Amino acid sequence: MRRVLIIFTPLLLLFLSIGAYGQVVREKNSYLVGFSQCTSDDAWRKTMEMEMQNELLYYPQLKLIIKDAKNNSEKQVSDIRELIAAGIDILIVSPNESEPLTAIVSEVYRKGIPVIVIDRRVETTDYTAFIGANNYLIGKEAGKYAVRLLNGKGKILEIWGLQGSSPARDRHKGFVEEIQKFPDIKITSSLSGEWESKGGEMVMNKVLESGEPFDLVYAHNDFMALGAYKAYIEKKKTRKAFFIGVDGLPGPDGGSQAVMDRKLNATLLYPTGGSLAISLSWEILRGKTVEKENELNTLVIDSTNVRALKYQTDEILNLHKRIVTSRQILDEQVKRFYSQRFWLILALSSLLVVLILGALLFRAFRNKARANKMLEQQKLEITRKNEELVRISSELEEATKAKLIFFTNISHEFRTPLTLILGPLENILHTKNLTAELRSQLEMMLRNAQRLLRLINQLMDLRKIDNEKMYLQAGLFDIVSFTRNIKEAFDEIAKQKQIEFTLESEIDGELIYFDRDKVDKILFNLLSNAFKFTSALGTVAIIIRKVIHSFNGGDEKDAIEIEIRDNGPGISEKNISRIFERFYQAEEQQGNVYPGTGIGLPLSKSFIELHKGDISVKSKPGYGASFFVHFQLGKEHLADSEISSIDTEYERIGRNIIDEVTDNDELLEKGDSESEKDIYFDKPLLMIVEDNADVARFIKSCLADDYRVMTASNGIEGFEKMYIEEPDLIICDVMMPEMDGLEFTRKLKSDIRTCHIPVILLTALSTHEQKIEGLETGADSYIAKPFNKKHLQVRVRQLIESRQKIRKHYQQDVLSQFTSDSKISKLDQDFLKKCSAIIDKHITETEYGVEQLSLEIGLSRVHVYRKIKHLTGLSVSEFIRNLKLKKAAVLLSESGRSVAEIAYETGFSSPSYFSKCFKDLFNLTPSEYVQNKG
Repeated sequence: MRRVLIIFTPLLLLFLSIGAYGQVVREKNSYLVGFSQCTSDDAWRKTMEMEMQNELLYYPQLKLIIKDAKNNSEKQVSDIRELIAAGIDILIVSPNESEPLTAIVSEVYRKGIPVIVIDRRVETTDYTAFIGANNYLIGKEAGKYAVRLLNGKGKILEIWGLQGSSPARDRHKGFVEEIQKFPDIKITSSLSGEWESKGGEMVMNKVLESGEPFDLVYAHNDFMALGAYKAYIEKKKTRKAFFIGVDGLPGPDGGSQAVMDRKLNATLLYPTGGSLAISLSWEILRGKTVEKENELNTLVIDSTNVRALKYQTDEILNLHKRIVTSRQILDEQVKRFYSQRFWLILALSSLLVVLILGALLFRAFRNKARANKMLEQQKLEITRKNEELVRISSELEEATKAKLIFFTNISHEFRTPLTLILGPLENILHTKNLTAELRSQLEMMLRNAQRLLRLINQLMDLRKIDNEKMYLQAGLFDIVSFTRNIKEAFDEIAKQKQIEFTLESEIDGELIYFDRDKVDKILFNLLSNAFKFTSALGTVAIIIRKVIHSFNGGDEKDAIEIEIRDNGPGISEKNISRIFERFYQAEEQQGNVYPGTGIGLPLSKSFIELHKGDISVKSKPGYGASFFVHFQLGKEHLADSEISSIDTEYERIGRNIIDEVTDNDELLEKGDSESEKDIYFDKPLLMIVEDNADVARFIKSCLADDYRVMTASNGIEGFEKMYIEEPDLIICDVMMPEMDGLEFTRKLKSDIRTCHIPVILLTALSTHEQKIEGLETGADSYIAKPFNKKHLQVRVRQLIESRQKIRKHYQQDVLSQFTSDSKISKLDQDFLKKCSAIIDKHITETEYGVEQLSLEIGLSRVHVYRKIKHLTGLSVSEFIRNLKLKKAAVLLSESGRSVAEIAYETGFSSPSYFSKCFKDLFNLTPSEYVQNKG
């Protein structure tokens, strides 16, 4: 069925488009013809328009726009500009006066629009074609006819058209040339009637009043001739003079009718050229070449031929009417044809659509039956799978319960050995004769055992909540003073981490019902998180308010709001909706890793919900986070069993708050500063980058006897300290805030200033893939937690000794860094090669040293010195001098030049100093070296 649609849809669209095709073709091939005329002669105008309309019947593609300026040349210019703006394809112009129209005709022609000038010429050749009678020949024919009427003797009154028009000049010229052949014929008066009938009357009245005699009146058009005839008859009553006009237009007001009425003796035919103008327009628009000058023939119309001409004209008019009627009938037939064809196509298209829809319905019915059968099968399969899922879910639930029971039991089992560890540890710590080092390690053991106990207690609390065995023992206590006591437990860590820690309360105190043990754990967890995520010089604040709050979208009630705010890294939008899920740990934020168990916040939320309160969080990454805890006032929301006058379960367990939050190196230095006074500064320097203070202190205690040790709490702090004092080896944890160990190693190994420093990665993540990831960053070794003290000491010693062997090797052969099998990184090899190339370029310069070399290398003087010293065991001056001496040894063996020449050529200030340095390096004087090589 899809194939049927693909085939028939284009056919349907094709049929629907056929009806409009003919109209589209006509529109595409149509042209706009503009005609501008300027005449007050209605008969001439009507004749011109009739001829054009008759001819347009044969050219339906042409559309004619007519503008008539009514004898106003300025308006005719304006009319032509309007026609151009209308987008005409060709211009036909009949000027009343030549000079005013010359400029606009030339302008249109130069724009690329064809121009046909009709009737009167313009004073330019910028036109496509000219159509008009030869006015000079008309004047000559009029002169010949006047001579015949006067029999070679008489006086003539000539009535001009406009004096400036070319037709008037030419008609006068031709007329005069003919009558000059007869001396007895004279033009007694020659006056302008301005082409108007009234002008002819005025001229005749003026001549009659003057009494000047005349035998014949020659007017340049029929209108002036008839006007003169009218004035003549009104005065003389009878006609004794001859009257000749020009135009010979048909119709009741035309010259032909005036000849028939014996008002005029004759008129000379002046054809309009309308038909020819239209046919020429069609030829020009089709790109054909036409004659530029098209002259129309003239004819004398008098009593001998006027009736025959009138008969012909009437027949032409009747024929025109029949043609117009036939064209109208044809147009109606064409419209009817297109209408019928449209409805036929529509009917066929509808039939086709019905057939297609029928086929589609049949196909749909068949598909529906097939789909119903498949759905029935799928329904049975889904039912079977649902039963299987229910069974699996039940098994999973049973397994989960079994795991939780086992987990709870094992947690109980952990508490017993932990009790046996904590008790003896506390007893030992009360002994007074412990060494400082031993006391420090025992305190570290106590802190971590207490931390493990708290984690177990939290897990036990979660299990009680799941089993609905966690009960509320609420009493009436002052929440403000209680929170202030919790705050005081964190003051020391705030001071040591240089964090501004404040408590602001908008109320002096408020008694509310709450379980002190559970609220203690709630605030402890929230504050621990705030301090863990806040860097040094940050801020943590507790704000207590009395507010109106809607609990779980219900009615608004009086409540106490406790806000805990920090300016740490904040929580991303994708993590904020999941932070209260059990065991959920947010992904890395801004490259930082914050270790945790994912228990504290879910447990706090459960405790708050036991109080019929709620907790929410607002955060924007980079701007910190705010946690809001709300407790209801009064006790109506609590059951009687949840209220106790004595909070029996609450016992303030002494916590080492410092151990609960991420420690920094400043805390480590307190106990170690005295011991470091005894470290010898010639021992290798190690740096431990570890966020856990106890782990860092333990590593330090393992290595302090043989090495100088400095510590950093994260990668950023590690870089800051490393740039001040460069270590010989770095031991770095992988999971750290601010900058983790992998990023730290990657950055260190890609920096030319530090890439030579060995790195041991230390982590609890010990899978094969994690080890590969660590080594791919450029780490030199990877040790998993928990680690063996001896293993760590041996690995550190091996890496330090390996570096020392490489330096010793370079000291013996300063050019060995060029070899591809060097036991240093490619970055270090490239660095030494670059240094050697720069020194070789300046080998003749005596004063070239570390300042100049550091500028060209692009590193500071300190970093260049440290880098070369670490890689080769040589100072920069020794490195430069040894390279020069090695070059000198080659020259001594191959060039045959003197010792003095080679000394100066390799940049030594004197041959004696050169010989001394040479002997120090090679144990031979230059001369002995040459002799041995010889």
